[in-house]
Amino acid sequence: MSSRIGQFLSYFKMLDQTNAKILEAIGELGARNITLIAKRTHLPVTTARFRLEKMKKDGQILVAANPDLSKLGLAKAFMVADAYLGCQDQLFETIRNTAYWTYIIRCYGKYDGFCSYFAFPAAHMKALEEYVQEAKSLQAFSNSRFFWCTNARVVPPDFSWYDFKEKRWIFNWRQWTSDVLEADDDLPKPIREPSDYAITVDKNDLLIVKELQKDEAIGFNKLAEIVGISPQSVGSRYHNHILKRRLIVDYAVDVYPYPLEISDLYLFKIDFADQCCLGKFANACEGKPFVVSYSKIIGKNAILASVYVIKTEFPNLIRALNRLFVEGLITDFFYVTLDQSAYRRQTISYECFKNGRWLYDHSERVERLQKICEAK
Repeated sequence: MSSRIGQFLSYFKMLDQTNAKILEAIGELGARNITLIAKRTHLPVTTARFRLEKMKKDGQILVAANPDLSKLGLAKAFMVADAYLGCQDQLFETIRNTAYWTYIIRCYGKYDGFCSYFAFPAAHMKALEEYVQEAKSLQAFSNSRFFWCTNARVVPPDFSWYDFKEKRWIFNWRQWTSDVLEADDDLPKPIREPSDYAITVDKNDLLIVKELQKDEAIGFNKLAEIVGISPQSVGSRYHNHILKRRLIVDYAVDVYPYPLEISDLYLFKIDFADQCCLGKFANACEGKPFVVSYSKIIGKNAILASVYVIKTEFPNLIRALNRLFVEGLITDFFYVTLDQSAYRRQTISYECFKNGRWLYDHSERVERLQKICEAK
């Protein structure tokens, strides 16, 4: 109990107005350029650097690059699947066997199994669909939903709903639903459907991108050791390839706006009346502390949204979504609860990139799948 109280006290001590401004700036700019962060926050460079380094040292923040998968020749997919009773490990291995998974997390509720994301070779999209069908026929899972989706928009931290004097969050759900109804209806750029999946990188670029996925502020000297080129070459590639080609969509600031002990993480699939309604909803997610990220489902007026909210506020969120249904924006939605203590994450599968293309041996993966299912 004392350790939990200590975590709460540490959290609230960290969350002051200065740190909040820094976190908001990092969500827009990344954590690499301290001078830009200081300029955005109107702080001395020394203050911005000290504050940021302290948050990192205390384990309160990690900043990761969110790459534009389509420019890497990768298509993003999502699957949520029910595990048969006692067969959760089998479902987990079924997902991992694809090699191109990026995120797997245990889920409960409408689906009792796993949610997973993939960054799959666009040239082999049909193969992943066939793999999922084969997995279902082999009873690797009992029920599932599978979608191709756009890049995720990671919503930057925002503390406009936080009362720093009272040290508490104030959730104005009525104002949020009004914001949705009045928002601009253009789709945000990150979730517009890709026009193509042309590969615009080489192996060295991919090695840099996958390291930026771990730590966006990693130094060029360390990158040079990993990639096997000079720091000058790393710097040139970073500025002329990564930045100029816009290979990074935005930055994921892995900081929790409220303590884990009093909050839950959810995955929502929300359907809209039309694309304009979807655009309104997406634009109104900006500046809201409860939205972690969202992606558009390709070919549908629907999004997948990760939502992190204080437990006592969850009923109010559901009421707000129901109000948007009554208003005619939302046509349907479902959600699952995500287990924050049971997840696996990996970077893009750079090791499968050879001679300028992504490799995928479908027959080999299906053969392994059959062995996984036989072992249950």
